[in-house]
Amino acid sequence: MNEEQWNEYKKRSKEWNIKISFGLLHSRAYMELDYCPAVKVLNWFFEKIKGEWIAQRKGKQKRFQMTNNGEISFPYREAEHRGLSHQRFNRALRELHRVGFLDVTKPGSARKGDYSQFALSERWKQYGTDTFEAIEFPQSVHWINFGYGSTKRSKIRRKREKKNLGMSSHT
Repeated sequence: MNEEQWNEYKKRSKEWNIKISFGLLHSRAYMELDYCPAVKVLNWFFEKIKGEWIAQRKGKQKRFQMTNNGEISFPYREAEHRGLSHQRFNRALRELHRVGFLDVTKPGSARKGDYSQFALSERWKQYGTDTFEAIEFPQSVHWINFGYGSTKRSKIRRKREKKNLGMSSHT
């Protein structure tokens, strides 16, 4: 996200509202958030929710159904535009994952356009109880070579192998 895209996003989002439920706001998981940027990042995730209003039976109110859960991306560059460094944003994501607000549905590879995707989880409701499911935060996959041999170390290794193959064929 470049500066122009960020400014456009801010213009569009001025009319948006986010809703935080009473249960979430007074939950043990929310109270356990001891890293302030994590609260900001959680609110920003709520800002990214997309959905539609679904009609109920006659006489009942419509209810909001989230349509992009599990597909919410939040690139580090966007966090930078919002004033968080890579380290702070990473720590905030881990904190939100630890108490059950976020789950990583697809780890990104740090390649252009391959962002991590997140789901807003309901695990926070069981936080602090025996039924809470602690899930390990996924390892970063940016170091994976994907078999293309594009890292500096693999290029050096290939050169050595070629050199050794060439020398052994002459003896």
